[in-house]
Amino acid sequence: MANAEHVRFLLSPDWSQWRASNPRILPDLVEADLRGKDLHGVDLSHAVLVRADLQGANLSGASLAHAQVDGVLLSGAVLDGADCTGVHFDLLDVRSCSLKHALLEAATFRGADFTGSDLEGANLAQVSFDGAILERVNFTDADMTNCSLRGARVEKASFVRASLVGAVLEGVVLEGNDLSGANLEKVQGMRLQLPDATLVGTRFRGANLREANFLRANLKGADFEGADISHSTLRQANMEGARFFNCDAQAADFRDANLLNADLNGIQLAGSQLQGIDFRSPKLGRVSLVRANLTGATFVGCNLRTFRLEQARLEGADMRDVDLEAANLDGAILTGANLRGSRLRQASLVGTVGVDADLSGCDLILADLRNADFTRADLRFTSLVGANCGHARFAFADCRKADFTKAAVGRANFWGAMLAGTTMPITALHWRIGRVLTAIITSSQRKRQEKEKREQQRRIRETVRLVREIEEKDPRLRRQAQKKSGRG
Repeated sequence: MANAEHVRFLLSPDWSQWRASNPRILPDLVEADLRGKDLHGVDLSHAVLVRADLQGANLSGASLAHAQVDGVLLSGAVLDGADCTGVHFDLLDVRSCSLKHALLEAATFRGADFTGSDLEGANLAQVSFDGAILERVNFTDADMTNCSLRGARVEKASFVRASLVGAVLEGVVLEGNDLSGANLEKVQGMRLQLPDATLVGTRFRGANLREANFLRANLKGADFEGADISHSTLRQANMEGARFFNCDAQAADFRDANLLNADLNGIQLAGSQLQGIDFRSPKLGRVSLVRANLTGATFVGCNLRTFRLEQARLEGADMRDVDLEAANLDGAILTGANLRGSRLRQASLVGTVGVDADLSGCDLILADLRNADFTRADLRFTSLVGANCGHARFAFADCRKADFTKAAVGRANFWGAMLAGTTMPITALHWRIGRVLTAIITSSQRKRQEKEKREQQRRIRETVRLVREIEEKDPRLRRQAQKKSGRG
């Protein structure tokens, strides 16, 4: 039970004087009934408030620093601007409380129920909310630096402009919550769940967001500089104007995402899912697309000079007029891709698969095409001057008007290729001879077939004439012929 004298002083105007006169006495307010009391501005620091009833009490501006509040009832209390430094609110009922601009640094709320509470502008640095219930809590403008929310249940909460620098958010579910303008720099957020969350202008600089879920999240203008979002899901996310500078996004899923005017500079996209993405509006700089899935992606007019695209999947990609000078496309799959008019000078396409690809009018000067497969590809008017085409396959490709001057075509396969007007290197004399011999043989075969046809027609005419002459000389045969013609 509470000390009756302490309670009497607390509810009198003499409380401040009593505390000043007895600095070593800890107020004994165990199980005190203080429901709805006006205690604004009172000094309850180090007070023993175990199991006290403070429901609906006005404690705005009060000091509860390091007070003992085990089992205290605080539902509906007002603690605006109160000093609750180091207070342990663990497992308490703090529902519908107002803690606006309260000082709660180093306090703990493990397992506490904060449903519907207002902590706008509160100082929550280093606070532990592990396992707490934070439904409909307002954290707008709150300072949550280095706080921990492990296992917390967060629904329909507002973190607008809140500072969560260095916070521990591993595995926390923030689905549908509003974190617009929040600062999540250097957060520990592995497997953080943010589907359908509002993250407009949110800062994630240096954050660890590996395997995070941003499905359908609104990340317009978000900043991921130096962040690790590898293996994360960003499907259908709105990343318009977002900044990904020196960001690790390896094996991330960007399918159906909006990257309009996004800044992709120094980002690692190796192994990422980027099917159907339009790269015409994002700002691209030093992006690695090794093993990335870019099936059906659009790069029309993009600058991909020196880009790394080894083993990338680019089936059906639209890459017209792209600058790929000195780019690395070794082992890339370009089946059915459209690269018409693109610049691939000195590019490396060793082992690239370009079956049915359109490379007409491309600049492949000094490109490395060893072991590449361009079966049925369109290479009309393409410049391959000095290109290394050793062991490359151009079977049934359309190479008309292509320029292979000084190209290395040793053991290249041009079987069935269209080579009319093609300029071949001097070293490819056998191809020229082959083309001439093929033309001669084809012409000879055609003439022979025409001659045989004419001979057959001549024999038929002569045979018919001979039969008529015989019938005219033999009456019996003539009567039979007339009889047959009469029946006909």
